[in-house]
Amino acid sequence: MLTFSPLLRHAIVGGCLLTLSATTHGVMAAEPARNPPGTITSTRQEATSVYNHRVRPAEPRSRIDWKRRIDALLVEEPGDVILTAVGDMIFNEPITHLQDPERKQLLRLMQEADIAYGNMEFPINSKPELLKPFYNFRAPPEFVWEVARTGINLVSLANNHTLDFGQEGLREHLHVLDHSGISYAGAGDTLAEAHKPAVISPLHARTRFAMLSYMRFWHDRYRSRDPDAPSLATIDPAKVTLSRGPGQVESLEGLLTSDLTAMDDDIILAKRKNDQVIVALHVHDVSHARINGIQNRTPPTEEMLFRRAVDSGADMVLGHGPHVLRGIEFYKGKPILYSLSNFIYQYRTPEAIPVDIVHQRDSEMPRPTNVSVFDRRDSPEVMEAVMARMVMNDGRLKKLQLIPVTIDDEGPLYGVPKLANDRRGAEILATVQRLSAPYGTRIEIKGWYGEVVLPAGSP
Repeated sequence: MLTFSPLLRHAIVGGCLLTLSATTHGVMAAEPARNPPGTITSTRQEATSVYNHRVRPAEPRSRIDWKRRIDALLVEEPGDVILTAVGDMIFNEPITHLQDPERKQLLRLMQEADIAYGNMEFPINSKPELLKPFYNFRAPPEFVWEVARTGINLVSLANNHTLDFGQEGLREHLHVLDHSGISYAGAGDTLAEAHKPAVISPLHARTRFAMLSYMRFWHDRYRSRDPDAPSLATIDPAKVTLSRGPGQVESLEGLLTSDLTAMDDDIILAKRKNDQVIVALHVHDVSHARINGIQNRTPPTEEMLFRRAVDSGADMVLGHGPHVLRGIEFYKGKPILYSLSNFIYQYRTPEAIPVDIVHQRDSEMPRPTNVSVFDRRDSPEVMEAVMARMVMNDGRLKKLQLIPVTIDDEGPLYGVPKLANDRRGAEILATVQRLSAPYGTRIEIKGWYGEVVLPAGSP
């Protein structure tokens, strides 16, 4: 008997057309051999996993008329160009078939946008044997169409999981994206290609948008060693050791000047041929281990990096990587979103890593005192986010709206995003207000979503 995950069963019941690998030329393949009794083939079969074992009651079904709210938000004026932006996507199980209004209408915001951007922090390839780290975020090549169904048509690839399957895996990933209609930046078949922008021109407007993508990590593991091989665009750390006197030694970390200069040049060249240049920065200044705390404050070195992109000509800078929200700044009149947090967070990959306790013991999970390992849950800050929705017209930013989002941290839809209910939405927007206040950024609450007050004279 063939078995499917709850997400796939939901897809079939909902009438979503799925192509199953067990079908060949219309003939069902022979039934696979049964597993021996007691064999665990998926985390979902474990009674103690986050998919089955709840520590809180399930959230009651929302009574909010989400369609009415989204209909009102989508009203446009002639010449408007809509851009949505979300943070980290670890995405390997379908979600577009889900009919819950708070999930369906969230995706609708991206589907109705002219440009829908997200950070693609999962590899797509057909080579599971090439996996290097423990985490297994891989999706098969045909999954690219599920990504497209969400509305996403622009992704950044300069992040620390794009090379999880090595250069051969990355080469296939790029090939799959090339045939999908999804534009990408930050990775390429050569280092020079990784530094080229993705370019999108909305059909109804004359504005050309270019995106560049870079990763800043706390070490140089992902730096290209062969510029003629598949590579990422990185901005790597530089350390110097100083003497402060006899027996006094101090180490200081900064960013490689040559990498910053390369970014400057990329932005300048992109600006010459395009109207709007977006820079996406995936930043990891330290490990996400919970012993390092919730990293919702942007370190000064990273603030310098984001602002440098604007100094070089970027019109907008989008950050991700910390897996939590960070503040919003208008620098020289240009928006910097220091971290959009997560969006789709299916990092446990239950069929590929079929033992959930290894995730429950992960260094990024909180370890409260006298709480069973099976009752631990991801930090609340990790499972909340905003979708940024930008309305532009004639090359000018008219509105920057913030749509609060929560991500399921237990139950059969673990890692799947939805529009936040009013209580949680208010909490998330208050968090963004608090984190943005040091930059002098004001966010007005428009009922269920937020809108950033644009500075006077903003271009």
